[in-house]
Amino acid sequence: MFFKKKKFYVCSVCGFDRLRGPLYNKDGLPDISLICGCCGFHPGYDDDELGYSFETYRNKWIQNGMEWLREEEKPTNWDLNKQLSNINVSYKG
Repeated sequence: MFFKKKKFYVCSVCGFDRLRGPLYNKDGLPDISLICGCCGFHPGYDDDELGYSFETYRNKWIQNGMEWLREEEKPTNWDLNKQLSNINVSYKG
């Protein structure tokens, strides 16, 4: 029996590596149905409507205590810097 490995994507804001799809398609259009289960970034809304860049949204999320949108998706022994390394960012806090 053949099992297809499920593909996950990385959030460009917080580095969470279990998104069900990319935040933006190959043409740069946001997937407005997708919200990161970690930082809560909503492409097409938080950036286009509210004017956040990835960096400003990330900084706000960190300053507000790094709360997970969906706590049930948070890995055991979660580490912010390990997750941020997925997007080549580090936090010195």
